[in-house]
Amino acid sequence: MYLKINVPPVFKQMFAASGPLIVTLGSGMTVGFSAVLLPQLKDDRSTIKISSHQESWIASMAALPMAVGSVLGGVAMDRLGRKTTNLLICVPFVLGWTAVSMATGVNGVYVGRLLTGLCTGLLGPPTAVYIAEVMEQRYRGAALAMISFSVSAGILAVHAMGTFLGWRLVSALCSTVPFAGYALIWFTPESPAWLREDEDRRRRRRTAAAIGDHANESVPPPEVDTPPPLPAAKPTARQCFGRPSFLGPLAVLSTFFFVQQFSGVNAVAFYSVTLLKRVGPDLNEYHCTMALDVIRLAVSVLACGLTKRYGRRPLAVVSAVGTCASLLCLAASVRDPGAQATGSVAVQAIPAPAATASMTPVLSIVAYMVFVNIGLVPLPWIMSGEMFPGYCRELGSGLSTCFGFVMFYTVIQISPYLLTNIGTSMTFYIFGTVSGVGALFLYLCLPETKNKSMEDTT
Repeated sequence: MYLKINVPPVFKQMFAASGPLIVTLGSGMTVGFSAVLLPQLKDDRSTIKISSHQESWIASMAALPMAVGSVLGGVAMDRLGRKTTNLLICVPFVLGWTAVSMATGVNGVYVGRLLTGLCTGLLGPPTAVYIAEVMEQRYRGAALAMISFSVSAGILAVHAMGTFLGWRLVSALCSTVPFAGYALIWFTPESPAWLREDEDRRRRRRTAAAIGDHANESVPPPEVDTPPPLPAAKPTARQCFGRPSFLGPLAVLSTFFFVQQFSGVNAVAFYSVTLLKRVGPDLNEYHCTMALDVIRLAVSVLACGLTKRYGRRPLAVVSAVGTCASLLCLAASVRDPGAQATGSVAVQAIPAPAATASMTPVLSIVAYMVFVNIGLVPLPWIMSGEMFPGYCRELGSGLSTCFGFVMFYTVIQISPYLLTNIGTSMTFYIFGTVSGVGALFLYLCLPETKNKSMEDTT
């Protein structure tokens, strides 16, 4: 006698999504690991000595291959399948973290950071597309928002470990995350949408082979029942670029990624620690970082519920407007004296001297973290798995996330230049203006994909 347990479909779907989400924790750890690694390498007791030039390369080495990785991830999931691609990504992810933990010199750190950055880029398209394809419409938004939650949780986890542990042990512990993700993905099914596409390709090949065999025979083939019509072959990349149904979502989503990154989502998160220390000189830098990580994680949880209840467009517009307002308040509450005298970015952000305004930078940063993380941060990644037609979903997702990673790297590179040459206040004014203009663009152009099937969203 067997006991039959009826498991609700949503639990099966969430189990299928759990593997890629676990691996995405490693992406967050990759982003946050520099804050753990660099201070410890610069310590006098470090066995690996680095120069300021090497420090900048270590910080940017993970961001360099992300854009290339996202394109390769889109190509791989079309050829190999979503599940197989996610499984293969876990292998170099583990090797990258292992290379960092076992590095005896700076070159070993370079290799490890390069591999983990490449895997972060590779992971973006297949994770978003797989989750979008295996989840029901009513749960799809919340499940896709878990991608942002996983990244935030990874950043918090690596910063928490780095507060108490050495960087070698931290990187060794990080290597267990993609390993655990591999084990979960192994027991999950392939995307039904890709299985249908793969079967269609196999049918076309069998039909083409049969026609070729009969063409070489002198006797005509016997009459058989008419087979069901074959679905049209997927267009090539060049053909996709000639179709408005592909170019429209690509343009809108690329602009969305531009607004996301040029709202200062990475620059402000990095520079906020300095602002908080200026308000309270006795504040511990690690504690400030942990506090911001907790806020980011809490808002990511809130975003999962909001995406299930509200549409993509209103959430994006509210997020952009709130981000704009908080950035403008932050810009107005800091001044830049002594920037030319010191030539240092770190001393530029000084709160306004009035006692009543002393808490304005803190409140502005908290408001910024809330507003940017409820919409501008998760929604582009969510919609990269929703907006594109089935015939070009892999290509569109790969190219749009590639553009997002290019903008990510660009903002990281130009932010120190902006802060040094035009000042902290003006830099935040620029970020706030981009967010405000982006809110208008999103209101006018962003399509609504909530509670629509993958075919209806296109």
